[in-house]
Amino acid sequence: MIKATALKLVTAENRDLVADVLTKRSQNIKIEYSQNADLVPHAVEDLACKMLYLDAEIRGLLNNLRGFYVTKQEDFHLSLRGLSKEAKSSIIDLFESLYGVMSEIRYCADCDVINGKLIFSPRAQMFITGQYMEIAIRKAVQDVLTELEKKHQKQFKLYANTKVATVDGRLKNEFDLIIENVTDYGIIPNRLLLIDNYLTTSQMETIEYFCEYYCANLEQDNLRQKLITMIENDL
Repeated sequence: MIKATALKLVTAENRDLVADVLTKRSQNIKIEYSQNADLVPHAVEDLACKMLYLDAEIRGLLNNLRGFYVTKQEDFHLSLRGLSKEAKSSIIDLFESLYGVMSEIRYCADCDVINGKLIFSPRAQMFITGQYMEIAIRKAVQDVLTELEKKHQKQFKLYANTKVATVDGRLKNEFDLIIENVTDYGIIPNRLLLIDNYLTTSQMETIEYFCEYYCANLEQDNLRQKLITMIENDL
């Protein structure tokens, strides 16, 4: 099971709830609801993956844009000061590619500011305020599953935005993604992975020790390696 968040750290309370709903290897769970994993066009998925790759560089910019949605401020002016030349170029290219989300993108080299207008559609706002991360992580996870299927001759199924409950219906929880090993054992309830792009390496190590589940941030190849380790531990 994978819980992704861009805004908050895992808490002991959250961990206890997961443990209660998903009892170890008892398969005392049922999936009540799951969205089709193919939810958006490939072009939108590509944009989401670009944003995920640039997470460290655009995190502050996105926080500002979210605030503009709240205040209904159409025009934005965001400073790129302090970023590398390569990062600035990638951000300008990204913003120019976000058709339907923003328009009239202009970069002022003299003042080091990127300017534009936000498009106030519900889908555009939802994408910028967090959906892009769900889409991109889902793609990253699916790519890992495809790799492991070929490597180990197994079959995996990925469920998105899933609601689960105990068989008797008493306890419920939601996960961004659930992975099922169709070939061997179904869902292993005590294999959990929290994805949080604000976690440092030290924080991940601490959470993993005390809470006994996997944590990943979006630095380098961390998500891919943690996911492979989690799945291969049960093969």
